[in-house]
Amino acid sequence: MSAAPGIVLCSGWSSGPAAWTGVLDALPALPVAHLDWWTALADPADALKAAAARANAAAGRAPDAPVIAVGWSLGGQIALRAAIDAPEAVSDLVLIATPVRLLADETGLGTDPAALRAMRQGLRRDAAGIVKAFWGEALAGDRTGYDHDEVFATLADVDAKTLDAGLAALEKTDLRRRLPQVAAPTVVLQGDDDRIVGVHAAQQLNDGVPTCAVLAVAGGSHALPLTHPRMVAEVIAALANAQSGEADR
Repeated sequence: MSAAPGIVLCSGWSSGPAAWTGVLDALPALPVAHLDWWTALADPADALKAAAARANAAAGRAPDAPVIAVGWSLGGQIALRAAIDAPEAVSDLVLIATPVRLLADETGLGTDPAALRAMRQGLRRDAAGIVKAFWGEALAGDRTGYDHDEVFATLADVDAKTLDAGLAALEKTDLRRRLPQVAAPTVVLQGDDDRIVGVHAAQQLNDGVPTCAVLAVAGGSHALPLTHPRMVAEVIAALANAQSGEADR
């Protein structure tokens, strides 16, 4: 069988590479590189290419070979933007609980802008409290029995200014009109009780991305890599196996 494709993982706001531990434990030995969201806000495409080169080195592939880009929430927006701006770098796209636009639009679906502003202001006074409250909401819909205290071991070691930069990116990003530019086949995983990114986001992706499949997760919250790591791993492994099989033909 040909060498497996490189895989790049990008986590969501306030979380770091440790958020993928359960996924990696359930994933066959595949060449993986982490893309830290706080390094990719300004130029997602360049940041993804750098991470892809690391994954491809582990895979024994050319540095610029396309990779499977996997993003969660803010990390999903980063992966999506990179796939649009550098289509040659992404062979497949996996978007987990990813908002096309986080803020409420003309339909009223999405996050209240005032709530996000309050969250940003709160970071200046009590960043730890804001992060804790966010994860309480992110896990509120979960029905798997996941120990909510475990989430704190997955957090990124970043300061309030960096956390605010992530929220600022979420506040301004609106990719609705750019979805038809996504060339990579895309799989969307969306919990049906996600209190952060509603199911309308998956519908927007399904309607806008030319080649898109949505996997609805019953009883799923916003934190699918933590609560449903095996499901996430199975999606990634299936894409990697399909690519390796095609290369052998």
